[in-house]
Amino acid sequence: MPNIISADQFKKEEVEKILSRSAQMEEECRKGKIEEVLRGKIVACVFFEPSTRTRLSFETAALKLGAKVISAENAMENSSTFKGETIEDTAKMLCSYADVVVIRHPVAGALERAAKVAEKPLVNAGDGANQHPTQGFLDLYTIKKEHGRLTNLNIGFGGDLKNSRTLRSLLPLLRLYEGNKFYFLSPKELELPREFVKELKDHGVQFEELRSLEEALPSLDVLYMTRVQKERFADEKDYEKVKDLFIFKKEHLKKLKSGAIIMHPLPKINEIELEVDQDPRAAYFRQAQNGLYVRMALLCYVLNL
Repeated sequence: MPNIISADQFKKEEVEKILSRSAQMEEECRKGKIEEVLRGKIVACVFFEPSTRTRLSFETAALKLGAKVISAENAMENSSTFKGETIEDTAKMLCSYADVVVIRHPVAGALERAAKVAEKPLVNAGDGANQHPTQGFLDLYTIKKEHGRLTNLNIGFGGDLKNSRTLRSLLPLLRLYEGNKFYFLSPKELELPREFVKELKDHGVQFEELRSLEEALPSLDVLYMTRVQKERFADEKDYEKVKDLFIFKKEHLKKLKSGAIIMHPLPKINEIELEVDQDPRAAYFRQAQNGLYVRMALLCYVLNL
């Protein structure tokens, strides 16, 4: 059975099937007639880092599909990891209890290590600043719903690009579709890592790096804002220096296309002014809702259902 470890693992045909299944799940939820294809299954959700949307949407997805759920929140302190157990041993044990194991972990690459020993499907719910593939899928689904296409789009990523696993998870999926151009909008201190930039160049991706939001806004179909991730800074003083450098303000709405959308993986702190929430182009709460339908589809995907 397949794991979901990285957005890079998917071919376009698989992506299209998952998007189609997500739309089917949304329709079933809307009608209140959901086929419980996971009845008799157990889904484990084990989160070593805090989460609201990802953990609860996975658990809700499992329950709606008829599965039962076992979960551990704050597992770094409330599981045997606190005693020094390795992620490999944790994964082996979880696979003996559940049919699917969903894990969030603060260490980049932890899920890849766990997948080497797991006997049941593993789903990466975020591993450090590395990847968050199910977020990538719900972002892709949101863009398709809002714009009706995934091609020939101008997409801007603003804020903390250095630590953004959402960017690393969405870009590989969007690269499967032609004609898209990317704008990376950040202060120098939070720019994309140079190795990632090299990878984009090697793949022939069309992009620009800019130091201000204003410069790109009139061109964008999608603005994807990200928070400055305090938990990724070793020194809080370094965080304080950059946390307020990139803020999308109500006045910026005037420069944005009428048909553009503003996305954010949430939680948002201060990088989007509260008044922006009232604008119909603010899609981030619709985006979060889409996570339920996409994760229902992905649970079916890993179980070949």
